[in-house]
Amino acid sequence: MKKNKELRQDETLKENNEATEQVLKDSTEPLQEEKKGKKEKKTKKEKKTKKEGKPKKEKKEGKPKKEKKAKKVKNRSKWTLKYFKKYSGRAKNDFMKFIKDDFNTAIMRAERLSSINRNAYDKPVIITIPDSFNNKDKVHYRLDKNTDGSFTQIYDQSLVTILFFGEDGLFYYQANIDHRIGHIGFDVAGEFNYFDVVHMETQIKYDNPERPKYIMLDLEVGLSDGTIVPFHLRNHRIHEDYNLPEILTQTEQQILDLFKSKVRKQKSI
Repeated sequence: MKKNKELRQDETLKENNEATEQVLKDSTEPLQEEKKGKKEKKTKKEKKTKKEGKPKKEKKEGKPKKEKKAKKVKNRSKWTLKYFKKYSGRAKNDFMKFIKDDFNTAIMRAERLSSINRNAYDKPVIITIPDSFNNKDKVHYRLDKNTDGSFTQIYDQSLVTILFFGEDGLFYYQANIDHRIGHIGFDVAGEFNYFDVVHMETQIKYDNPERPKYIMLDLEVGLSDGTIVPFHLRNHRIHEDYNLPEILTQTEQQILDLFKSKVRKQKSI
């Protein structure tokens, strides 16, 4: 019994030593490859015999590669300034995230100023046009190239209009946003009943008819008390790649159809 026990211990020790040697061999393989020049090269026949003698290792299923997390922008104003130095280039999600965050903040401010909550309206409609935050600033433009090859015109400062279509009336909000730093100011919030609308006028115009640089779309709403409420729905900068297949964009058509249908419905009651 004692001999059998000693034999088992020897076998176990031998297996552990072999495993340790294999780990050391695996860990020193790169080093050995570097020293091949110093050792004698084996003949092709010896290499072939050795290769045939080794059992083929089964390929391990590769672990799915972890997606690299995008680097968080530490300095927004510095990043935006660099991004807009190029007039066109590949679109990056960072700037779109800035804009999305700015819009969410603007919606929250609009709800506070209008004393409404999410139950008072359907999904808000957001319209933006380029507009400098103050008289000293200058709007910078850029053409972002999308994955499908199309281009989207973006700008670092904007005038945002948010429309909240209620059941009986419209809540509206306007503010200037500096997307370089996320600052929002010059807020205006208002509301009126659809029944009080007596006039609606839609205009497509240019900044200069002879040499136009901008094409604009405005909606003027006249109320029964004589008040005129203007909505600036578009202020596109014209460039050589600018191409609008229809007279209105999808959002513009949605706004006009929804607003006019609600006014006409109230008038017909």
